[in-house]
Amino acid sequence: MILLYFRLRKKNSIDVYEKSNIGGAWQMGEINRQKYTPHNNVIVAMNKQEEKYIYMINNELKNLGCTITKPSGEYKTGANYNHKNVYIHDLSGLYSRFKKSKCLIKKKINNIKAFSNKVFVNGIEYDQVYLPCCFDINKIVIDKTSVNIFSYKSISHHLTIVYKKTKLPNISYTENFDNVFDRAYFKENNKNIIFTGRVRRKYKKLQSNKLVDVSNLLKNTKDDILKLKLKKYNHYIIEENILSDLKSKIKKTNVNIIETRQFVNSYKLLNNVIK
Repeated sequence: MILLYFRLRKKNSIDVYEKSNIGGAWQMGEINRQKYTPHNNVIVAMNKQEEKYIYMINNELKNLGCTITKPSGEYKTGANYNHKNVYIHDLSGLYSRFKKSKCLIKKKINNIKAFSNKVFVNGIEYDQVYLPCCFDINKIVIDKTSVNIFSYKSISHHLTIVYKKTKLPNISYTENFDNVFDRAYFKENNKNIIFTGRVRRKYKKLQSNKLVDVSNLLKNTKDDILKLKLKKYNHYIIEENILSDLKSKIKKTNVNIIETRQFVNSYKLLNNVIK
């Protein structure tokens, strides 16, 4: 959605609504004065046809201030496809540039009313409105008819650990770390090593210290830990049939839904909306 903003702003005046932290599941955090990603996401092609988009994504992100490096350690996803081009993407530069634009409205969208050639967001008129696939909006009205949009909340738990310089598994990214964490990575900087892992459902009720105690790969690293931080991410999901029904109802309006569920495929479809 931020890439869409940078493309649209070349010829348009734009407002961006976001009630929480910029970046969603891709947001950046800060711990011990160090930038880090509190959630576990990567940009990879899911089939041979998507591989060409990795270079396009990298070029666009670099032009917007992102840092892109090759992984130095083990890199494995749970996909059947063998990814040809794998990178580590630091999006902090993108967010810094976005925040300087001063287009952000820190409010929740409570209602959208769309007519044949007008769209109102929280009572404010816009020429065009773009929504991600995953959202939580109380009321959508299309030509005076209310559309029932049910979304359910999924909460993922991610544990970040700051280690002093020590010997740890050489893993840049994996989706099967150990018994406690599925997605996980280690990132090293000049001062420390940072681990972030997504907690498996079975262990979501445990506190930070206990997660380390029961982790097969981390339980012997406690002496090297400088700081622990558990982050919960609220994600609103709309079932595909409900989303398809909404898409059919907004076809003749100026409301658009942008695919946001898988980065490379979403990027490919974004090129169909605006170059």
